[in-house]
Amino acid sequence: MSLLNNIRENITSPVLMLEETPRLARRMDGFKLYVTNTSTIPPDGYLCYEDGPGLPNITQTIPCHELGKYVIYYDSTGSWENPDRYDGPVVELCYVAINGCEKSSWGSTCQFVCADNCIERNCYPGNGSCVWGCDPKNCLNDICNKNTAVCTDGCKERRTGRYCNKYNIASEGMVWQVPSGSIDDGLANDGIETTCTKITGPNVRFYVDLKEKSIVTGIYIILDDRTTEGHHTVYASNTSNNLKSGTVLYNGTYLPTDINVEAVFRFLTYVPSFHSLVTELELCEIGIIGCPPTHYGPFCNTTCPVNCYGPCDLDNGICKFGCMNGWTGDRCENGKTYVFCLYMYIYSD
Repeated sequence: MSLLNNIRENITSPVLMLEETPRLARRMDGFKLYVTNTSTIPPDGYLCYEDGPGLPNITQTIPCHELGKYVIYYDSTGSWENPDRYDGPVVELCYVAINGCEKSSWGSTCQFVCADNCIERNCYPGNGSCVWGCDPKNCLNDICNKNTAVCTDGCKERRTGRYCNKYNIASEGMVWQVPSGSIDDGLANDGIETTCTKITGPNVRFYVDLKEKSIVTGIYIILDDRTTEGHHTVYASNTSNNLKSGTVLYNGTYLPTDINVEAVFRFLTYVPSFHSLVTELELCEIGIIGCPPTHYGPFCNTTCPVNCYGPCDLDNGICKFGCMNGWTGDRCENGKTYVFCLYMYIYSD
């Protein structure tokens, strides 16, 4: 006899709570609990729990750290209802709760998303660590932390972010620092988080020129631990790297690694905190998340419509800033219609 719960999606680390009718613990005697991916009876999945000698408690909380689509309560033992009557297996449960998270989510209320790099996007509900390890395909040297999925050494070309799952348009841009340092400026956008560019002096700045106006959805910045803490400002501009013409994207006393933005710009300027006439900035990586103006999609591998005026929407490729002259439509696929008029003049003597 079995009770089968189809939980539709894979769950991880379920905690199962079972409650039987009072005084009928004998009907639970010898039961087993499985997590499986099929509804086969007898179950052929993972055995979470098997009742031992003696009558079980009628209310139980059973931890079971396993992925599966089905939770099966299975009993093949039967019970003596009285000295003269033996019944086969009977399932008589009053309450069953399955605590866990659906595939790709974790947290006390499953409010967080598992890291992209977790294999099959499966992670443990308690801490978000990967169940099967991590996929290092975009990680530098093919190295990622098997628990957190973070690319520990940095990213391969044109990738950025903790998991190197974002396209980095800064990798194709120009970078420089003021005042000029003795260490190569390009170490800040090479994808390697263990190599840093260093500047020391008054009025320190770091600049990125994307070469063209681009739609940007995020900024990823890694500073060396020795960089002075304090006030940090990030500016964006379409016309020059002059701060007075820029828009403030971030301004605060703490510089987060990930800065979410929705902006269109060409130039980015980072101004670190100032505590004295001489400031030291050690910047290990700066990634600008978006796509080149001519492409869109999660990996920037789809070409924008050729008649867009400016970059297209990163998600759906719609021409956000209109069309080139003579074209109309969301994707500027319709040519302009021209109306020609013919005038006839009739002369009479």
